Amino acid sequence: MQLKKRKYLENKWKYDYQTLSVYGEIGRTGESQLIYSFEKPADAVFFVTSGFVRLFNKETCRTKIVGAGEFFGDRSVFFTKHIYVEAVTPVEYVRIDEKAYSRLMRHEPKLAVELITNISKNQLYLTEKQSLLSETKEMFSQMKKGYSKVHRLKKNDHQLCCHCS
Repeated sequence: MQLKKRKYLENKWKYDYQTLSVYGEIGRTGESQLIYSFEKPADAVFFVTSGFVRLFNKETCRTKIVGAGEFFGDRSVFFTKHIYVEAVTPVEYVRIDEKAYSRLMRHEPKLAVELITNISKNQLYLTEKQSLLSETKEMFSQMKKGYSKVHRLKKNDHQLCCHCS
């Protein structure tokens, strides 16, 4: 059963990548580089094809790691002046801007809805009040995905987060 699920996820990831690469632009970012920040919003959604990124909310000091096969972004409805995204490792992604997303909605509505659902889950996690349960769920989720402990446990950048100083 586990093998079937893994094969399904692999095929889904390939399908998502092939579909999204038709609509968006392929991009690369080096380790520790900002992809977007509250000073320079992207107004786009991203599909990570390799590597890891850290979503960080300056106001709540919450972080979330996103890896290959996952979405993140700051489309206008999810834009906040407190979130920035940095590459934890070298990252490759597909960037989908407003025009491309409109085309995606018309031609691949199921994928477009999945994309927005994932972004909204990230947004909720980053903006909700911290609790031991939510932190534990996030840690378990990352372990289940096979994310390295090093990527999960990085000290907060005290210059960017006034609450952590």
